[in-house]
Amino acid sequence: VNMSDKEKDKRTFKEKKASVIRQIITSVSISGTVFALSYLYLPINTSGLTELPDRLALTICCLFVSSFSIIMGVHAVGNVRGNTNAIDPVYGGAENLVDVPNRILRNTTEQFFLHMMAMLTLTVFLQGSSMRAIPILCGVFLVARIVYQVGYMSSPMKRGYGFAGTFLPTLSVYAYCIYCILQKIVF
Repeated sequence: VNMSDKEKDKRTFKEKKASVIRQIITSVSISGTVFALSYLYLPINTSGLTELPDRLALTICCLFVSSFSIIMGVHAVGNVRGNTNAIDPVYGGAENLVDVPNRILRNTTEQFFLHMMAMLTLTVFLQGSSMRAIPILCGVFLVARIVYQVGYMSSPMKRGYGFAGTFLPTLSVYAYCIYCILQKIVF
């Protein structure tokens, strides 16, 4: 008999919040370190990408890899539907079984859209040699989404690390792009 997470997790709100904050801090530390070390030491040569169409082509290919996170989410929902009464979404009486996989898929789709917009906009502002940031950010995104899905499926309170690993880098790119846009407009 499976007990719900409410029955399993008897921690107070304050304890749960502290746990999520620890996950976020760990994610920022690890993701930031992985990005920095990858940027400095991985042999990714993008210096020949001097024209915007070439840079966009690389970014689109990297986003294709990032989109595997959505395929994973669709697979998780399909796996539950295909193996339970949730196979009939109207009369099966088991929609609750796909609640968590649907939440993961919805959040992953939302995160991917923001990530995609950030990567495409960033591509406009990066020069060839700096473009190595794009495959690294896309790799970090995909790995963090895998961690998010695995964590969330094991317990919804374990989703913080993966969420922060995708959302915070995307927010950082948004901030940088806003800065670049303002520089072009104002200065």
